[in-house]
Amino acid sequence: MPHYTLEQDYLGEFNDAVNYDLEVGGDNPSHHFYAALAKEIGGPVLEVGCGSGLVAIPLALQGIPLTGLDIAPAMLAQARHKSAELGLSVRWLDGDARNFSLGEKFNLIYMTGNAFQAFLNNADQRAMLQAVRRHLAEGGVWAFETRNPLWEDLTTDLNETEWMTYTNDQGFSVRITETREYDHVAQVLVYRLFRRWQEPDGPKERRTHIAIRYTFPQELIALLENNGFRIPHQYGNWDKSPLTKASPSIISICALA
Repeated sequence: MPHYTLEQDYLGEFNDAVNYDLEVGGDNPSHHFYAALAKEIGGPVLEVGCGSGLVAIPLALQGIPLTGLDIAPAMLAQARHKSAELGLSVRWLDGDARNFSLGEKFNLIYMTGNAFQAFLNNADQRAMLQAVRRHLAEGGVWAFETRNPLWEDLTTDLNETEWMTYTNDQGFSVRITETREYDHVAQVLVYRLFRRWQEPDGPKERRTHIAIRYTFPQELIALLENNGFRIPHQYGNWDKSPLTKASPSIISICALA
């Protein structure tokens, strides 16, 4: 069975933070969900896997004391640049979600962008949850989402299919295609991404890949309970609709057990 690791199978996709923002930035219902949660609970707030600050910066603009933690240097550099331009005093920390130690506790800790799926094996999932638990204040909330495993997602298609087209930071139109391969034993889906564009001196291509772990609903409940959390609320979408077999997401609002 292949051995999947965060360093080898996830982080390479996040070396170009400027174009990452151009690809996936913009309004997203998840941003509003976590902003409302942060406003309700209050700070201090920690985002684990903050990336380039797509969610953290709007929260900081509301005056919420915020710390962002990420393992990808390029993403943190982009987050620092954007927050400095806005005059925000966000604390951006370089750290591994599996073993960080900040010596403080937070009223809200959240992880979004389906970053929970970056933890590709049981040991990494447990380590991350234990690190979160150590930093969660009594009465605090730990919130995150992961994609609901739907059969149409858990398939292999080695033919390139269209994902999207966007305009990169140099003004060139970039076409992104993907293949995917699902490992049913590891519950890991590997995407191979092909970015192609035309420059005056000829065609260009950038290839990356990313692996994401799928955790099934009952498995997720057991994982959280076994790591010291209870789950007062769980939703299937950002409108707080119930989790069903057709829900796109599993959104978990957790507290210390």
